[in-house]
Amino acid sequence: MEKFFFIKQGVKQKRVCKRSGFTLVEMVAVIVILAILATIGTGFVVRTTEGYQRTQTRALLVNTTRQALERMTRQLRVALPNSIRILNGGTCIEFMPIVAGGNYFNLVADGTNGVTATANIPATQVTVDFGTARHLVIGANRHQDIYGATAGSREAYTGYIGNALQIAAAHTWQRNSMSKRYYLLDNPLAFCVVGSELRFYGNLTVIDTPPAGAFDVLAKGITTATPFSLANGSENRNARINIALGVSSGGETITYTQGVFIRNVP
Repeated sequence: MEKFFFIKQGVKQKRVCKRSGFTLVEMVAVIVILAILATIGTGFVVRTTEGYQRTQTRALLVNTTRQALERMTRQLRVALPNSIRILNGGTCIEFMPIVAGGNYFNLVADGTNGVTATANIPATQVTVDFGTARHLVIGANRHQDIYGATAGSREAYTGYIGNALQIAAAHTWQRNSMSKRYYLLDNPLAFCVVGSELRFYGNLTVIDTPPAGAFDVLAKGITTATPFSLANGSENRNARINIALGVSSGGETITYTQGVFIRNVP
């Protein structure tokens, strides 16, 4: 800011220029205005960043939950229906995957039909396309017929020779299948919620009770206490596995519910 003064010196006048800066009031006003603008701008940036982070967290939760559900659904669909059991108050589901199946020709010994127990069971040709055939199951109506050191509907499978199924020892079965159907199964698998982790147990035996042994973590931050339930099948209805999976992270929570139908094949 420039101010001009004229000083009278005799006949002549002399112009004098006097310079001055901002006043204190003006400086304070500018500082206040800048502070307000900075606050507004910072709030906008913070809200935008938080919104982006929430979106990323939700997307991660959705992807994690969907992948876990997809894997469980895919593997449960090849389970022998009567091998499925819910354990530990609904925190674990265990099952045995089918790797092959077919029909046997003659009645097997069941303790009531007078047939002699044998380790050689004439049956249709069998081909195992995936997994490993470790167990032969005939006439299983419930999971108690399959699990345990000794089971009435299961015996260790050793191979297919001379148009017959070979098992580890002569076996008296719990019952015959109405349609003379047999199944070859791999070792049991299980999905369990332990703490806040969804775990997959793939190295079980028929005498293990999961959770046990080595496992893979499928998801963390699980909030559902009892994610698994089972509606048993009947003659005219498929078995249904109900899965309710809640996952939480960074203040965001997503809950998925899904049903998996298992066909009942006698």
